[in-house]
Amino acid sequence: MINRQFERVSSGMLLNGMYLDSDLFYLVEGKPVLLCHGTVIDASVLERLRDISKQNVEIYIEEGSYQRLLRQHEYVARINHYIAKSYDLARQKMTDFLRDTAYQNRVNQEAMVRLVSLTQNTLDIMKPYFLLQLGTYMSDMDDLLQTHSVDVAILNGVIGRWLGLSEDKIEKLLTIGLLHDIGKLRIPERILNKPGRLTKEEFDVVKRHPVYSYDMLKNSGFQDEEVLQGVKYHHERISGGGYPEGLVLDHIPKMAKITAISDIYDAMISKRVYKESATPLKVLDSFYRDQFSDLDPRIVNLFLEQMIRELQGKVVILSTGEVGTISYIEKTRIEYPMVEIDGKVEQTDGNRYVVSVCGEIV
Repeated sequence: MINRQFERVSSGMLLNGMYLDSDLFYLVEGKPVLLCHGTVIDASVLERLRDISKQNVEIYIEEGSYQRLLRQHEYVARINHYIAKSYDLARQKMTDFLRDTAYQNRVNQEAMVRLVSLTQNTLDIMKPYFLLQLGTYMSDMDDLLQTHSVDVAILNGVIGRWLGLSEDKIEKLLTIGLLHDIGKLRIPERILNKPGRLTKEEFDVVKRHPVYSYDMLKNSGFQDEEVLQGVKYHHERISGGGYPEGLVLDHIPKMAKITAISDIYDAMISKRVYKESATPLKVLDSFYRDQFSDLDPRIVNLFLEQMIRELQGKVVILSTGEVGTISYIEKTRIEYPMVEIDGKVEQTDGNRYVVSVCGEIV
């Protein structure tokens, strides 16, 4: 029975990047049915909400949580809208590009140039902290390849600019990001979208995708060796434990090393059929704690330092539903920054942590 302890929530009130700190439910014959609990609002949650709304049912949440959602909405609704719109357009065009590539079994270079230009436009207006939230914009598992490709391209571009690379090199990094997994079009979907752990034989099939990508580009007339090698070697690791050739250290092209970092970061923050997404600051913390020691440490350190600098003073949402601003990040505790809430600076921890980065106060 609904009483004054609960508030009705409209589907339009919940936006990508907001956080539910209590049950969201609807009524069936007067009885509550759980919709979701304790989760970052992403595109998949929003799709469920839209489906429920079509049934003309009312959605409710605890009154205290409702008040916190109102404050979250105030920030999220104003921040990143135009960035998200440009980003989503790039994803849509990538979907068309992949469909045409799969049908023709070759990469249309003119279409690729247009897609790189569109992604470049998104990069030009992208705020680095927005990279922390890319995973929340994935609508479903069918979007995995196109969304991941756009994400890696944008990450590549940002890292390239932090490294001071020329615009010509940035364009190549965008191209590599968009095309690095194009060979997965040749991998059976039953393996790519398998909800459980892959067998050795299945993983061996997946490990062929960089070579498939390389071969498809060569057969489509691509001649730029930096792009071709960046695509082919993005799974190589400096210890020699990568694939397809087991290259080591500086034998791995720089653009492939950059793409490796972008690829791993985006995979970790994104939801997959076989795993939930990790919180963005937790992923950055994992990079710091040398969990990815096979990556180029110079580029990893630059990535961390720049992201920490960008995060200072940004509006964040906590797992409690509270809204605050980051006041200090200790490099040894990236996952748990100091956050100012209502004028008081507090240390976050495993019970009260950052789940979403809204951005700047506008």
